[in-house]
Amino acid sequence: MQIVLFNLAALAGACAQGLTGFGSGTVTATLLVMLFPFREVIPVVAMVVMVPNLILAWLTRHEMDWRRGPIAALGLSAGVVIGAQLLAFLPAELLRRGLGSVILVYVALMLWRTPTPSTAPPTSTAEGAALGGCSLVSGVIVGAVGVSPIPLLIYVSLRYPKALARSVLTMGFFFGTVVQNLVYAQLGLLSGELALMALATVPGITLGILVGNRLHYRVNQKTFARALALILLLPALRLLLA
Repeated sequence: MQIVLFNLAALAGACAQGLTGFGSGTVTATLLVMLFPFREVIPVVAMVVMVPNLILAWLTRHEMDWRRGPIAALGLSAGVVIGAQLLAFLPAELLRRGLGSVILVYVALMLWRTPTPSTAPPTSTAEGAALGGCSLVSGVIVGAVGVSPIPLLIYVSLRYPKALARSVLTMGFFFGTVVQNLVYAQLGLLSGELALMALATVPGITLGILVGNRLHYRVNQKTFARALALILLLPALRLLLA
């Protein structure tokens, strides 16, 4: 039953990521922390999301932005190293409430101002610095609570069209997740049992990412983003207030 629940959560998260370029970790972790201990869920989710990140990176390889993507990847990776130290030492209750808080910020963004920019700003030093700064702060959040790189999501959703936003997020998340797992392993947060659990979710992840990628070209992103936000609202409140 545990494997079935993990697969269902991973499928929902991967579908969200295939459509938008993000959401795999947020959706998966939000569902699983309602059923399993926080410190067990976050490392598993870190391993789980490597699969949709890898598949999506391959599917979108011809859409990659090689000017902005590496900036996001470097910033996220550096921030994850810092944030992972917090996961290892801060109380689980504090981290659980932190996860609920950052998910609520994401929900508020999607419900109250769902952005749909049609063109990207020109590349510049200032824009690169802003993207890098948001990525760094987001990496700290991801390292500490496993998911929800809120500053980066806000920045790319306000500045870039959906195809460009997805390519930047995909590259950033792919490299950031690799670093996240390496740091978690060094801190002793990963184990062989958790790795097998993550491996068991590959069927759900694969199906979800393929469905989400197909929907990316067919479904209105604003509608989906708002629906996803509504789905996450109740679990986020329970995490924050329980």
